[in-house]
Amino acid sequence: MSTQESIKQFDDYIKRLVRDLHLEEEEKREVEEEWTQHLYDHYSSLQKQGLEKSEAIQSVLEQFGDMQMIQTEVNQSYPSAIKSHIQKESVIGVLCIIASLIGPMILIGAYFQPYFISASLIALVFAYLVHRFIAKRQSDWRLSVIGLIAIYVFFFQLFKRMYGSSLSLDQYGAHLFTLDWNRLTGSGGLFEFVTIHMMWYVIIAMQFITINNYTPTWKRILNSSFQYWAMLLIGVFLAMFQSSGEWSVLFINVFILYAFLQHTISIKGITIFSQKVSRMFYRQSL
Repeated sequence: MSTQESIKQFDDYIKRLVRDLHLEEEEKREVEEEWTQHLYDHYSSLQKQGLEKSEAIQSVLEQFGDMQMIQTEVNQSYPSAIKSHIQKESVIGVLCIIASLIGPMILIGAYFQPYFISASLIALVFAYLVHRFIAKRQSDWRLSVIGLIAIYVFFFQLFKRMYGSSLSLDQYGAHLFTLDWNRLTGSGGLFEFVTIHMMWYVIIAMQFITINNYTPTWKRILNSSFQYWAMLLIGVFLAMFQSSGEWSVLFINVFILYAFLQHTISIKGITIFSQKVSRMFYRQSL
């Protein structure tokens, strides 16, 4: 579309159409991009058939459909954006808190401490704000590539400091993949170089599984990868300012798990599961 002239009627129509859809901002951008491309493609096709510009524009808009009807159909097909958002964040929050409670006990045999909950709740608030207002805002795949490379270089340097500067290629490769459960967690919880890579691979795999008609898979892989590594980077940065080593470990682990779950938990899946549970309890009450 970059090689085509911009048609104000199309741009205004799509912006008004998308504005009142009950979708997340990211979904709105994807829908806007897809529908805009559809209008321009249809317009080009009509012009090749010999229609004048004004006539072609009018024909494209009429054939695309009534704006209110399209908005109604889309809003009925998708659950409320606010409701879906609350459902997903609630599930992720509960899972992160549970992991913060049982993780220290399993990994280092620690007894329950009140800060397990307080630290994880504070970390969750930070993780939510960072993801929603910083990481998720970035949707340009070009910037995602640049940012991903820069962040990975930082983590590679951090990895060299953790395991020694004289790092061989074989040693580095050994920390990129493993199926040994014992290597996936350590005294630092999930903050192991091999673990954050394995979680990254799962996120990439999810982009192939997830059905999305608006954004190509390769773009979703780049954007989700950037968001994941950016969350890890900010989590490491914030963990450095915690009052104790225990708080730092909990902070970075919550950020890692939160970033991972954001790309592996499906709102649609949560909705379907909650509906099945509701129907099950309803049948039992009869």
